[in-house]
Amino acid sequence: MTATEPATAHRFPEPLLELSSFVMYQLVRETRRLVGADGRLRLSYLGVLSSLAEFGPSAQRDLSARLRIDPSDLVSVLDDLERGGLVRRDRDPTDRRRYAVTLTQDGRERLAERLAASRRMEDRLFAGLTEPEKAQLHRLLLRVYAHLDPERLPPEGTSTG
Repeated sequence: MTATEPATAHRFPEPLLELSSFVMYQLVRETRRLVGADGRLRLSYLGVLSSLAEFGPSAQRDLSARLRIDPSDLVSVLDDLERGGLVRRDRDPTDRRRYAVTLTQDGRERLAERLAASRRMEDRLFAGLTEPEKAQLHRLLLRVYAHLDPERLPPEGTSTG
């Protein structure tokens, strides 16, 4: 800030800060900034690798639906992951029109690295909160999301991390 720049030059207007949705949007933007600082860490890649690790080999169509990634965008993501040796696409033996996407051993190792990097990024993002506050925020976010889209989350009482 310079001597000619007012102290409020970069502040958000108060009415916007009263909207939780605006604050969440700003947190998403900050998350993207932090993720972008690590060029290797893309959330779409993490989603695909995590899905394959948890649910096993999947058809591209199923990955697209599960992760809500547009099918044409998913092809690009899978191309990158396959070039990196993290996934393999093979014709589905039960339906030759489809491809089954499989996580490779390198993919499993990279997933573990990326999850660790994501946890470090979250530590930076939520550094202003205590551990109990972080846990409470996580529970509240899951509850809000469960109200909007309950089929995407495990049943209540099961672990979510």
